[in-house]
Amino acid sequence: MATREGSLEAPKRHPIDWKNPDFYDETQLTQEMQRVFDICHGCRRCVNLCTAFPRLFDLIDEGKTGELDGVDKIQYWEVVDRCYLCDMCFMTKCPYVPPHEWNIDFPHLMLRAKAVNFNDKGAGFRDKLLSDTDLMGKLAAHPGVAQTVNAVNKNPLARKWMDSALGIHADRKLPEYTATKFRSTAKLNASFTVRNGARSPGKVAIYATCYINFNEPGIGHDLLNILEHNEIPAYLVEKEACCGMPKLELGDLKAVEKLKNQNIPYLHRLAQEGYAILTAVPSCTLMYKQELPLLFPDDEAVLAVAAAMFDPFEYLSLRNQDNLLKTDFKKPLGNVAYHIPCHQRVQNIGKKTRDVLQLVPGTTLNTVERCSGHDGTWGVKSEHFDESMKIGRPVFKQMASSNPDYISSDCAIAARHIEQGISSSHGSSKAKKLHPLTLLWMAYGIDLSSELTATRRVDLTLSNKPDSSHNLMTSINRDSLMTLEAYAKIRKEFRSQVMNHKKTRKIHLGENITLIFEDEMTVRYQIQEMLHVERIFQEDDIIHELHTYVPLIPDGHNWKATMMIEYPDPDVRAARLAELIGIEDRVWVRIGDFPPVYAISDEDLDRENSEKTSSVHFLRFELNSDMIKALQQGASLHMGVDHPAYQATVEITETSKRSSLLKDLTVS
Repeated sequence: MATREGSLEAPKRHPIDWKNPDFYDETQLTQEMQRVFDICHGCRRCVNLCTAFPRLFDLIDEGKTGELDGVDKIQYWEVVDRCYLCDMCFMTKCPYVPPHEWNIDFPHLMLRAKAVNFNDKGAGFRDKLLSDTDLMGKLAAHPGVAQTVNAVNKNPLARKWMDSALGIHADRKLPEYTATKFRSTAKLNASFTVRNGARSPGKVAIYATCYINFNEPGIGHDLLNILEHNEIPAYLVEKEACCGMPKLELGDLKAVEKLKNQNIPYLHRLAQEGYAILTAVPSCTLMYKQELPLLFPDDEAVLAVAAAMFDPFEYLSLRNQDNLLKTDFKKPLGNVAYHIPCHQRVQNIGKKTRDVLQLVPGTTLNTVERCSGHDGTWGVKSEHFDESMKIGRPVFKQMASSNPDYISSDCAIAARHIEQGISSSHGSSKAKKLHPLTLLWMAYGIDLSSELTATRRVDLTLSNKPDSSHNLMTSINRDSLMTLEAYAKIRKEFRSQVMNHKKTRKIHLGENITLIFEDEMTVRYQIQEMLHVERIFQEDDIIHELHTYVPLIPDGHNWKATMMIEYPDPDVRAARLAELIGIEDRVWVRIGDFPPVYAISDEDLDRENSEKTSSVHFLRFELNSDMIKALQQGASLHMGVDHPAYQATVEITETSKRSSLLKDLTVS
């Protein structure tokens, strides 16, 4: 019987065993896709993230049986082709990621499928070309050549030919190439004294990236200007090649290893010497922080580089915490629509760009945290362009809604995509597309009258605190939360306490349903874990976590529980979830001779449809004062389910469980 719930522990990714011959066995791959797809079918939480999941569910719903067994396995590849490895399902939606025993890592399964496909069939000319960013840049980024390439990329007839012959969509706005590469024009200043902070190294090495070097060198120059203004000595990585992310997305893992072998020796030396290594492209940062360590978990040099790698605004935020970031801003930025790209979100660093830009006086940020739909080369391809624009529509709408002066994203490619989307769906806009580093340098570098001098602060009035109706039984408030540093010291011991405590909060209703009753300790653990994993320290983000989780704590006159329906066999699970529609409303508790109290279920969102119920539900049991008094005086306590397809009744006699549940209740 499965007893582990998947919602309270931080996601954990396992190393990718890509050198094992079984990794490329298509039969084993198909079996694993079948297992995972069936679990996804039974859950469907990720339906609004991209087009991979809607396509999977459409294939199932339109199939002969309405279940996964009605889908031709060759059609699985339609799902694989639509996954662009943004990792959002793993990081934000899926309740069954490791350490849950179902061990669902959808993006890495899709990566395996892409690797199998590449290993069997290779790649076409277009995909090889688009994924070789170094080669394209070295050919195009030259005086005379760059201007010609850029002109061709804007020519309607040439683009129509590229669409039909190469599969590069005629309407996709492509990045321009520069005639003056960043690495050859970077003005470095290493003359400053190294001032290490408690959280941040005092010297920086810049890994330029293909995009900054060949397409938008101005972003790199703005980063150097910011570092110089803050008197941080800056160096350039001696030699570099592509980080390997485009090859990873293609499934060419041997090419990823080759690029790793070119880059890591230079980066490792810098890491050993105490440099913070900065890259201004989130995908490149993610490649070194997460993907390479998972592909090469035993390579100490790779792990050392990962520890030294920083997103630029992550680094600047740490300098600010160390009181080493200058805030002598001269120019307000006005109204900025800022987009957080997926590959920055999955680094689990929090909203660091927003935090730093909010330090600029006279700046209002409309922050949009949703996938834009472009993702590297995926949105360039003819077969995916329309879907990329569809995925991006909510972002285009949100970014345009504030009538911004600037639109900005840490991912320059996403910003161009958003600019194109706003233009096509909302018409002309006054907004200018600028990278956040450019905005920050503007705030530093341009004189302005000193009319606006007050830094924008987060409003922490009483109205921002959680509703008192949700915290009658809790001492969780802003002041009671531990700092990240303090929590890190006691985390292991606290987790052990929580796991032991949860044993007294878990009730099994038959073999396949478990109730986990929430209380102050379980919710406090969840909040502290979220702050720890996401590295959240800004006040408004902490308040948001309180608003999200404090309502899960019982109010003194109720119990609140997570219900898990678990059948290990996917075929059995699919069949049973179809039979168990409405079961969440048929779960009850009964105290003594009082009538049973049925659960109020899923107040946050509907978790079932006409075809099946979800495997996870959130329940609230409202008790009156007479029931509570009777329970305190020793009345019996029963819990059960009386659904036509599932019946179970248990009496709670264990002293530890009764005592734990009684602590949730008070008599008003």
